[in-house]
Amino acid sequence: MSLWQRLFTNHRRFFVLGSIAITLVSLVGMSRLRIDDDLRSLLRDRDADFRMVDEIAREFGSPEHEVIIFASAQSETLFTPDAIAALHLLLARLERVDDVERVHSMFSVRRLGRVGILLPVVPNADRDLDTDDLQSIRSRAMNHPLVAGKLLSADSRHTLLLVRLTDDAHDPKVARRILADIHTALDSENLRSALTLEVTGLPSLRAEASIALFRDIMVFNVVGIVLAIAFSYWTARRWSAVIVACTPPMVGALWATGLLGLLGVGVNMLTAVVPTLALVVGTCDSVHFIEDVRRRVRRGNDTLTASSAAVGRVGIACGLTSLVTAVGFASLAFARIDAVRSFGIVSALGALASFAAVSTITPLLASTRLGNTLHLGISPRFATQMATRLGNFSIHHERRIVPIGIVATLGCVCVSLFLEADNRIRDSLPRGTPASVALEHMDDSFGGAMGLDVLVRWPASVAWSDPMVLETLEKVHLTLNDYKEISHPLSLATFSGTLSQSSLQRLQPDQLGDFVDPQGRTAIVRSRVTDCGSMRMDIMFGEIEKSLTTLAPAGWTIDLAGMTVVSARNIRQLMLDLSSSLTIEVFVIGIILAVAFRSPLIGIISLLPNMFPLAALAAVLVATGRTLEPANIIVFNVCLGLSVDDTVHLLSSMNHHRRPGISTGTAVRRALYDTGSAVVLGGLVLTAGFATVLASRVPSLSGFGLLAATAVMAATVSELMLLPAILVWADRVCESRIFSKSQTGSKPYPCNNSPVNSVNRA
Repeated sequence: MSLWQRLFTNHRRFFVLGSIAITLVSLVGMSRLRIDDDLRSLLRDRDADFRMVDEIAREFGSPEHEVIIFASAQSETLFTPDAIAALHLLLARLERVDDVERVHSMFSVRRLGRVGILLPVVPNADRDLDTDDLQSIRSRAMNHPLVAGKLLSADSRHTLLLVRLTDDAHDPKVARRILADIHTALDSENLRSALTLEVTGLPSLRAEASIALFRDIMVFNVVGIVLAIAFSYWTARRWSAVIVACTPPMVGALWATGLLGLLGVGVNMLTAVVPTLALVVGTCDSVHFIEDVRRRVRRGNDTLTASSAAVGRVGIACGLTSLVTAVGFASLAFARIDAVRSFGIVSALGALASFAAVSTITPLLASTRLGNTLHLGISPRFATQMATRLGNFSIHHERRIVPIGIVATLGCVCVSLFLEADNRIRDSLPRGTPASVALEHMDDSFGGAMGLDVLVRWPASVAWSDPMVLETLEKVHLTLNDYKEISHPLSLATFSGTLSQSSLQRLQPDQLGDFVDPQGRTAIVRSRVTDCGSMRMDIMFGEIEKSLTTLAPAGWTIDLAGMTVVSARNIRQLMLDLSSSLTIEVFVIGIILAVAFRSPLIGIISLLPNMFPLAALAAVLVATGRTLEPANIIVFNVCLGLSVDDTVHLLSSMNHHRRPGISTGTAVRRALYDTGSAVVLGGLVLTAGFATVLASRVPSLSGFGLLAATAVMAATVSELMLLPAILVWADRVCESRIFSKSQTGSKPYPCNNSPVNSVNRA
């Protein structure tokens, strides 16, 4: 009897009190949860790029705090009396919103008058404008370099109002409150009669994406739990059995969620899946516990004896799977991205919390009156038969299945080499929502909603008004214009083109604060970039940086900067961190299993059935034309955790049945009879749960659901067909290489390094 089994048998009261105490502490942690939808925190690393972003924000303002109002005329052009009046009304309403620093529009742009006076390009609507006046204003605006293409579309039907928020908008709560006030300002019948108004920009896109993401995660987690409960009732036919099966994984997810709050880790697109991971691992372990208790109760054991025996037999296997999963996630602690490091640590702790919940609460509930009905149900009629039939087929045809499995895995690995990492903003937005539509309109009419900056610095010997500064800025413009994804560069060179030389010389530096910082000897070139994907951006930005290096005179520096640049680079780094940790996790799992079962062969054998679902999943991504996204990477972790869980339980059961005189095939068949039902049931429950996410309107989430359901099915088939065949095949190959009948004079016994004997000795 193991120590854990003795503790459970003799001190169940302490288990109950401990579970209650941990649950209460977890509830306190949940009350401290905070939503972290700040893109900076998700991509933050120790790189200098963020310092440059902060520097630009201090000197020139940041597009990260810029809400974009996309205004479209109800008629063919904005230059009608009603549309101009509505735009002025809109401008006034926006300027009155709290925490709005300023609003920049085509009304803010000045032109050089006939006597050298700066006049507005589009005048105020304080007088009646006839058709000729409006046509003249339209012509002037369409030809002004600070308006055309930047604030006014080519067909003069769309215009932008750039709403700069205060620094308090760094706080997501403040940003959401400002956005609500802006939407309120847009809600006016006088505005809607002449204009169609859409809101976009990084603050709006970030808020919309985070709200949609967390709403769908909550909804589909609840739906998945409901489906799991319904499926459990269908198989168990007793609500008492449903409570025993479903409560522990839910409590484990609650404990994992409480950990987030207790550790002060914000809930972002990565950490939001920690409760789901805990639920997945806990569901698999709970099903194995229930099936073991069910078999013992059917054999006549009372519920306490059956539960105590399950703790000793299944609890060890569950502990090993949780340890392996936790070590794999803990490898993310060495990633460059802060959010990835936090995700790895809380995921590892979440896996351990799930194990603690399942290994204590499941036997506690099963040992009560609730466990009296566990012997009932219909699971053996289909789950056990399905598992044993697949296993028998696998064992009978192991000479064919193993080579086919190896070739299929290698083939999928080769196909996966063509998998590319990419991420688009629109994939995080619900289809057809105003934010998604506005983003498309921005790409079509103004070259994108995302900002791109180029920072130009010169030595102390050069004045800001030196012609060399303008010449260098113009060269930067030409470099950016070589890329169709980048449009409308804007800088001091653009502004100077609208003024005469004498007027330019009369300007004071504080009048050019948006373009140049004379004291810091810095000028900025700002442009827009379409949502073309992080992969294309990363390639494009690398080419631009090489070109900019050749433009810089001696003593000058020209740097590509902005959150768009940082995002493209760090999203790639984020995926590299997750991918590399997944590779490390696979081999760490092999090492841990080799040590746990005292056989290097077990570690090697376990790699193939655990790698096949991952390779197949990558091949599916390539075949369907999908790219590797952060959400997709997490599917691989879920898939690997499920595969390892089933692998350890099958090997542990095989260890129990392997005795002298019992062949490898017989031991594997008995192990499949014991664990196969849990593998099939767990796979069906998780597949149904993940399949519900397909209904999400967020492309990244619906893709996650499709891949996760596919991953669960692939892992289940791999454990029921590939692993049994490999075990029998490896034992046979090992015997034939070490011993022969001519050497022993009798039927050869399994060699000392045989995985079967190693499992038996463990």
